[in-house]
Amino acid sequence: MAEIITESGMDFIAENTFHIEKSRLYTNLGEGIRSVEFVRVIKEKLLFIEAKRSFPNPDNPSSENYENFLAEIINICDKFIHSLNLFSSVKVGTTDEVFTDGFTLPEKVTLVFILVVKNHETSWCRKIKPKIISSLPSYIKKIWKPEVYVINHEIAIKRQLTFSSLVDIIDKGERS
Repeated sequence: MAEIITESGMDFIAENTFHIEKSRLYTNLGEGIRSVEFVRVIKEKLLFIEAKRSFPNPDNPSSENYENFLAEIINICDKFIHSLNLFSSVKVGTTDEVFTDGFTLPEKVTLVFILVVKNHETSWCRKIKPKIISSLPSYIKKIWKPEVYVINHEIAIKRQLTFSSLVDIIDKGERS
């Protein structure tokens, strides 16, 4: 059976994955450091994946919603940046943490930040992405040149990041 990581009510494919949020490195750091759920390699793409059940609707003009929206954007950006730093600290050997068995990196990768919001409208996702990009520090954009995607569960299934149901997991396991 295929390995899965369940986050925010979604079952993610855990092939070639470093579950950074559950790593000893992250859990021992305590408050002040944030993490995405996991890091996954697909071909030459290094994906930092954050999952959310919900996210403030960018189309709701109320001041309370907008404040919540901006706070979530900052939170997501922090998670991407902190996770990139944590991952890099393992890669260069400045920590005692090691990647899990089977986790391999190609020689050269493209950095990709992905936010998956389970029940979000596709049009709302399109409005979140530019806000995340503009909120990332310029040094991150200049040095790492990350691609940024905000998708819902439906698109995550199409992009083969998540399974649609337990049936999909069983079917994939039988094909392996």
